[in-house]
Amino acid sequence: MSLRQKKLPISALERIDDLCAEFERQWQSNQPPTIESMVADDIDPVERSVLLAELVVLEIDYRRRRGDQPNKHEYLERFPDHSDTLDEAFDDQDKRSRPFAPPTIARLSELFPTLEIIELLGAGGMGAVYKARQQGLDRLVALKVLPEEFAHDVKFALRFTREARTLAKLNHPNIVSVYEFGKAEDTFYFLMEFVDGSTLRDVVSGGQLKPEHALAIVPHLCDALQFAHDKGVIHRDIKPENILMSQDGTVKIADFGLSRILDSDNQATGLTATHQVMGTPRYMAPEQFESTRSVDHRADIYSLGVVFYEMLTGELPIGRFAAPSRKVAIDVRLDEVVLRTLEKEPQRRYQRASQIKSDIQTIGSVTRNDSALAPTMDITNGHATADIDSDSSSANTTASAANLQQQELTARLFLTRRELMDQIKTSLSPLFQGQLFQIFVGILLIGLGAQCWARASEFHRVVCGGIIHVYGILVIAAGIAVCTRIKRIDFTESVDQIRGKLDTVRRVYVKVAPIVGFPWWLMWIPAAVAFGFDAVLVPSSLIPSIVVGVIGTAVSFWLYFRAMRPGRPNAQAWEKQFAGKSLAEASAILREVEQAQIQ
Repeated sequence: MSLRQKKLPISALERIDDLCAEFERQWQSNQPPTIESMVADDIDPVERSVLLAELVVLEIDYRRRRGDQPNKHEYLERFPDHSDTLDEAFDDQDKRSRPFAPPTIARLSELFPTLEIIELLGAGGMGAVYKARQQGLDRLVALKVLPEEFAHDVKFALRFTREARTLAKLNHPNIVSVYEFGKAEDTFYFLMEFVDGSTLRDVVSGGQLKPEHALAIVPHLCDALQFAHDKGVIHRDIKPENILMSQDGTVKIADFGLSRILDSDNQATGLTATHQVMGTPRYMAPEQFESTRSVDHRADIYSLGVVFYEMLTGELPIGRFAAPSRKVAIDVRLDEVVLRTLEKEPQRRYQRASQIKSDIQTIGSVTRNDSALAPTMDITNGHATADIDSDSSSANTTASAANLQQQELTARLFLTRRELMDQIKTSLSPLFQGQLFQIFVGILLIGLGAQCWARASEFHRVVCGGIIHVYGILVIAAGIAVCTRIKRIDFTESVDQIRGKLDTVRRVYVKVAPIVGFPWWLMWIPAAVAFGFDAVLVPSSLIPSIVVGVIGTAVSFWLYFRAMRPGRPNAQAWEKQFAGKSLAEASAILREVEQAQIQ
């Protein structure tokens, strides 16, 4: 067993944790202590060895961050009786420098026999998340496993247990629930609620988020943050990737408190077992870059402001950025809300997430009732006030509740619309892929025709090659015509605009499909010649083939135009039949959107 994995009493672990925290505080204050001064001789030998291992690992890491190159030899001179401890400390440093490789599904199945591991959902430096099924309860769950290197850190084991218990108590509809946590062999894990949906990053990247959707989502995020902050839990890594949107319209924050587990509150430089500053730089509050000792719940409020700005404008507030209302059509009073969350000084920001929600609802209700009544923001005391009498205030409270219900409905309709639009994309995919294959066939036909007429001196081969060459160009043009019109469909537009573009795809496809398909009654003759079967040109074979081909082509076009002739009762039904399954499914789904009155 690794020295740093030895079982110790909780009291011993707490003493080690406290001493390591004090050791780091002094390093961060530019007053680095010696390891010898932290390790007393009168403690239990096993506890002393574990503490020594922890302190050596910390000192090596801090020294390397300052540009030093510590080596094992100098530590052997300082601690000649602890060569095994030093070997393990330096080996641990080497392990940490390696990239995290997510465990295989087979490996996890061995570690968690009660779970059916379905697939890997995502992985990063802080671990990997898998979709799994709890067979006993027959429910889907998310299994998050942390890198095995944490198993070699006795201090981490203590912090994990402390903080995971707190996270498991964060029962809130807008926070991903933690069902279970623990350690399986060398792997720490969380068993969490599985959210069937997508991340906010997917939605923002797809350009499908409108300002009204953002205003419907942010109050739920405020609720989650306020609930956690009241419990003393800070997220410290609020970003679109950690905000999940389920198919029923619920918005949930994931990885709540994970940063606190992976990075002690006492670490001012954000030193972690994977050597990363906790948080994502583009969304981090300024104080997170300076010292995590000064980071409190207001860092989450700043990160929420970055997310809010990005949801409204599609851009990040970097450098000298414009107010949101200068980029999108929103109520200018929202500028004050967004910009106040992005104040560089924590004391100038909102002090509570609930204040953000309150101001958004106030602006929304005032806008709905009387556009002349705008809340006056008082920056000095950190509260928003409105010049409204008591009767108006009561009315606005009722309107605010109604507005929140409207926001929730908007969020659900948005997610339902997005899901249905994704289904339309999926239904059009076979048609698009089929047209790409048609373009590929057209390229082959051009090549076949070219090799037939370019290398031959016989008149009949030149003619047949030319026919195949021209037909190949026609096949390619028809495929491109359909593909380009499918690509022109912007699923963020209104349903009427999408309907119009989908109808255009159908009309083009219905027109070009017969031009490509029906001539094959005759086209096989030059194709056979191009492949070297000149026997088809023998009069006894050629004349009947041409007669049958001409009749077949003519009858096909006659029946087609007769069925599609405007004014015929079943012309529309025939058009749908010719359009094929892909367009029929896309149209059916779009009708669902229209019937639900989702715009």
